[in-house]
Amino acid sequence: MYFRLTEALKRRFIEEIRRFWSYHPGYQDLVGNIQGKFSFSEQPQFAIIVKNGGGSAVQLSADNYVGVVQSYVYKALVQNYPGVFLEWVREDAVAIQNNDGRFPTAPGVYYIEMTEDDEYFVDPLYDVYNEQVALLDPTTGQLEHPFLAGSLRLYEQPNGFLLVEGTNYTVDASTGTITLATPFDQGRYLVADYRWPGESTGPHLLRPMYANKDVIPGVVLAFGRRVQKGDRVAVVVQDRRKPASLEYGGRWELSLDIDFMARDVDSQQEMHDYTVMYIWGVLRNRLSSEGVEIKDISLGGESEEPYDDTGDEYFYNATISLTVETDWAIHVPLTALMRMVAPLTLEQAGEIANQTDPTDTGNIKMLEALGLQEWSDPFFTDRGHTYEVIR
Repeated sequence: MYFRLTEALKRRFIEEIRRFWSYHPGYQDLVGNIQGKFSFSEQPQFAIIVKNGGGSAVQLSADNYVGVVQSYVYKALVQNYPGVFLEWVREDAVAIQNNDGRFPTAPGVYYIEMTEDDEYFVDPLYDVYNEQVALLDPTTGQLEHPFLAGSLRLYEQPNGFLLVEGTNYTVDASTGTITLATPFDQGRYLVADYRWPGESTGPHLLRPMYANKDVIPGVVLAFGRRVQKGDRVAVVVQDRRKPASLEYGGRWELSLDIDFMARDVDSQQEMHDYTVMYIWGVLRNRLSSEGVEIKDISLGGESEEPYDDTGDEYFYNATISLTVETDWAIHVPLTALMRMVAPLTLEQAGEIANQTDPTDTGNIKMLEALGLQEWSDPFFTDRGHTYEVIR
């Protein structure tokens, strides 16, 4: 889930306004007084307060459906774990560009486990597709890596037949050695798909409400505040861009009010005017590339209020109001994808593999064998019919 609503939007504007005024030599004390609340231990000489004014949804479609996301990466849940500490994952376009357009991380499933409230480890389970098996003799083959038991798919080429473990071959997962039941003739060869575990990395420091792009190169990991020791989640990296998730999303139209207060009227007017021109002339273009569109800005009137009830001293106030549009999106991962299509019936495949029971699928495992599970949320129940159906 990705969104920029009241908290994130206000924090972003406070950050930018603080950065702007930090370069003004006459207002160095102002930076600490640019806040979201009137939380001052003593009355300041001047301050800028950013407040949320309200908002409304901008609906782009009837059910908020946007389309199918093609990506190298997506988030997947691990069975019996909420996986809520990782808010969302995205491709790191800069890392891909710097790697000559290739994704910098090997495909596989990367399990992330919270070992402490602020630390996590990453355990990779690499995917290998279409590896040509080295035949040491007509009945013995060797894989490049020891693999995860149960993950091997062995295909006879060039006809593409799936061989069945225990019937057509036996294998030692700890060494990657394959023993064929019958010798291979010339002109035939084997290719294998399997998964093998890599070395664990960590501990990595988790900063709530920050994104990390270095732990898994090419992947942006956005962490939230729902962090709990022992929680787990998985990030799936694919060998090429494939349909990774369904996107539901839209926009929000929000309003922000920015109050200016100062002890003298000249400072109040200067703070007000400089901030208005910075937001409308500079910040507007910068935030547009982030999906934050400043649609309108209006200037309010000036006012004053007593600074000291016993003396003739005042605070001088002014207000500006912004209308801003922001994006929101929810990605529902497509965790089960088609790997290969064989032009055979189940009975024909069983006959070729010499199976006594053609309904026995051998070493074909369900998705749950990796601990992954389909994305489940009441909001998306019965929402599989996204496309038009031609009858």
